[in-house]
Amino acid sequence: MNILFATTSLPHGQTTGGEIASQAFVDAMRKTGHFVQVFGFARDFSPPPRGSVSVELRAVETASAGLAKYIWLGRSLLTGRPYVCEKFRAHRYLDLLRRATRLGKADVLVIDHAQMGWLLPLARRLAKSVILVAHNHEAPLYAAEAANETRPLQRLMLKRDSHLLAHLEPLLARAADQVWTLSQNEQTAFSIMGGESKTSLMPLAGRSISPKDGLISPSFDIGLLGTWAWDVNGRGLKWFIDKVVPLLPDHVTICVAGRGSERVNNIHPNVTGLGYIEDPVSFMHQARVLAIPAVAGAGVQLKTIEAIASGTPTVSTTLGVRGLDDLPANVAIADAPEQFTEALLRQMLSAPNNDAAQAWASDRQARFESLVAAQLGRLDAAPASATPSYESALA
Repeated sequence: MNILFATTSLPHGQTTGGEIASQAFVDAMRKTGHFVQVFGFARDFSPPPRGSVSVELRAVETASAGLAKYIWLGRSLLTGRPYVCEKFRAHRYLDLLRRATRLGKADVLVIDHAQMGWLLPLARRLAKSVILVAHNHEAPLYAAEAANETRPLQRLMLKRDSHLLAHLEPLLARAADQVWTLSQNEQTAFSIMGGESKTSLMPLAGRSISPKDGLISPSFDIGLLGTWAWDVNGRGLKWFIDKVVPLLPDHVTICVAGRGSERVNNIHPNVTGLGYIEDPVSFMHQARVLAIPAVAGAGVQLKTIEAIASGTPTVSTTLGVRGLDDLPANVAIADAPEQFTEALLRQMLSAPNNDAAQAWASDRQARFESLVAAQLGRLDAAPASATPSYESALA
């Protein structure tokens, strides 16, 4: 099949959990033998890999968007669309998709993220079938963000986006031929919105992680890896710094990696923020224990999956392992700061469990690829019923 994969940022760099998930779907589709063209915004000027099309260079995170964020805000208010959708709208995006289908419709259009729902009015002109990849149930996620936001204007915009997404997500679910979700909670929510028969749980496996070499000596005691610039993850990091670090002995060394981790520098003498790193696998292998202090969010935590697959002993909150089953023995779960601290100190003395970790990850990857192949095989070649207009979602 000829598949158009319309996403937010081109995922090949896999710099965020969302990009890792998107690339996993692309890879699984290609492994099944389908032709997949990926469309999205570029993060830098480096040429995209074969099969990917850069719409334009765009900093899509609001914090680094400069004046563009005010343009998106203005368009959002004028059109009645969610701000988080307006960030990814571009005439050139549509032009490139139309160019890709100038000789005829594609077999499938994948709308990757509800934020790409602005494509829905033209979906049936571009492809015979539509798949929605719902990374999260966005409306309640933004509502929770609004409840935790202290700045009045930002809180108002988050509440507005939550309200508009609560209309858009059911529209997407009803219009799509299939809805792919990443956790049981999302599957339940989208089954109610669009129908149980079209909604599937797809157990992501994350990136392939090489086992830890037993000859490598740990460089630090506790490692945390994530996109901390995202507010949901940032709250977990704040909880860890404020509640857990003061309970740890002063000699325990802690390294935090990922965008936004610089904020932890100069807070505690034994905590270092490394910023964005090129080799997350090496980072995980250098830690005695990995900490996953998730206190908010929805969907599956990809960094949890990869931490488990690395074989490195891991401590997570209950929220951090949501949607994951049959966890290997190298994973401990604790929610209160005192118990989390005790689990970290205990896990620091444990040896990596590569065999169990690799078996768990391999089984999950096989299930994921099998489900992607099966769901694509189920798609009917005939177009589904006419897609409702975007504006009807806002009525």
